[in-house]
Amino acid sequence: HWFLLPSNDPNLLSDRQAAVKYFVSTKNSDIMSTLQGSLKHIKFLPRIITRMKTAQASMNDWMSLYKTAYHAMLIGEICRSRASSLEIFKQISSTFSTDLFRIASLLNKIIDFEEYARQNHFVVKPGVDSELDKMKRTYNGLPDFMTQVAYQELQDLSQEVQQCSVIYLPQLGYLLAIPATDRMKETKDYSIPNLRFMFIVNDIVHYKSANTKKLDALLGDTLCDIYDKETQIMHKLQDVILEMKHVLIGVMEYAAKLDCLIALAVTAKEYNWVQPEISHDGELAVLKGRHPLQEMCVASFVANDIYSGDSESKIKILTGPNSSGKSIYLTQVALIAFMAHIGSFVPAQKAKIPMLDCIFTCMYAAESVSLNLSGFLISLNQFSAALNNATTNSLVIVDEFGKDTESESGLALLTSSLNFWIQKGSASPHIFLATHFLSLSSIFSQCPLVKFQTMDIIVNGDLVFLYELVEGTATSSLASFTALRAGLSKKIVDRNLQIAMALKSNELVLPEESSWVHDKMKRYMMIFEKFAVLDIQTDDPLEFLSFIKAVVEE
Repeated sequence: HWFLLPSNDPNLLSDRQAAVKYFVSTKNSDIMSTLQGSLKHIKFLPRIITRMKTAQASMNDWMSLYKTAYHAMLIGEICRSRASSLEIFKQISSTFSTDLFRIASLLNKIIDFEEYARQNHFVVKPGVDSELDKMKRTYNGLPDFMTQVAYQELQDLSQEVQQCSVIYLPQLGYLLAIPATDRMKETKDYSIPNLRFMFIVNDIVHYKSANTKKLDALLGDTLCDIYDKETQIMHKLQDVILEMKHVLIGVMEYAAKLDCLIALAVTAKEYNWVQPEISHDGELAVLKGRHPLQEMCVASFVANDIYSGDSESKIKILTGPNSSGKSIYLTQVALIAFMAHIGSFVPAQKAKIPMLDCIFTCMYAAESVSLNLSGFLISLNQFSAALNNATTNSLVIVDEFGKDTESESGLALLTSSLNFWIQKGSASPHIFLATHFLSLSSIFSQCPLVKFQTMDIIVNGDLVFLYELVEGTATSSLASFTALRAGLSKKIVDRNLQIAMALKSNELVLPEESSWVHDKMKRYMMIFEKFAVLDIQTDDPLEFLSFIKAVVEE
């Protein structure tokens, strides 16, 4: 949520930075660990609350609710003891009220989670409802009582029946169960005097007797009554909790904020990030800034400074070969500014970030058939948004605008757009622009608002990238080195250099010599030499024509 809604509220950012700084401090590591231990038990409650409204909460839902209430109560106690330290602690102290204790106590007092898991239905602890306890005592004493009844029934039966038992089945009540005798199996006649046949299962014949009817009247459907009573208690408990759902929603909100702040602190400590100064004078100054993601993917990362505004020019034009690090630097600038506006520490030795109103980017045009837009039109839409809406407090990141169209048109559009911003003077937004249009250096060479920078390289038979930002302009894109690294053959790259030099000096591009051309010229010379010594007075013309035919057919 914070990533989707960066803020330029100085008080909010200050509170977040203070919290991150508090948790980064080694002396507060124990408190942070304790809070983390409780935060991992805070569950997402809206879905559980929705299921409670329809009486569909499962055992896991009840357990999650109990753990959330219990651990939120622990978090609240920690924050109340340190409410003066941080704004987030103060907010949690007032939000995590005694209602949490009531919720946790009710759940712990009423629900028997062990029996719930074993029986797979809502089970109420003893001592909650006296009527329910009486029914459970009766039900738990039934096995011994039913054994006594079965013994009494056996005394009244004929000697044909050697054993019997009394069982209880929900909805059917108490039944007398007698193993089928040999006579019953042969005749299929299961009638016994004074007993009403009910059904037979697995050679066990079930009957209703006078005693089992008395049990039905005396004890009733005990198990169903227990279930009904526990369901009533569950509904009452749900009603009480739903009345306090606003407390649980508040727990979710502030627990999430606390979790975010701790996550930012853990990351800042692990990757050596620093607290940025939020400036109101429009100055952007970052010493030894790093790309927060790229530095995790490489063995070593070259840090670079970022300066804009105040005494520095607000328009930076970055040139350099492909793969020299231009795009990484641009995203680094944008990410550091963005991170400062969510209250995070930033990857740098020192940072001063102006309060921005917007970050505009024109970096990557993801074409899609669903958009029905070309890559160039997508880039134009992005660039247009920056031109029309960027203010002096905006950051504009542009990476190779104009590459998707004919080079002269792309250069003209980029030049006119830069002129538009240059005319604003010091009211121009902070602009960082990477391009391969090297002629921009001559167009804006006398403009004090524009500074040209490039990524340093070493060319000594091979191209070595230093990834270090320096002042100046690249003299060439050095595409041939990049092509060689991409696997193109040296022959193709050499031909590329020949054509590039010819175009640069406005010379005719000559066709490439090949063995086929050489052989063809050699055959022409043979015909020419033969013709030069031909004497039409003495030599046979037909022989000369046959020679020409033979040479051509070769």
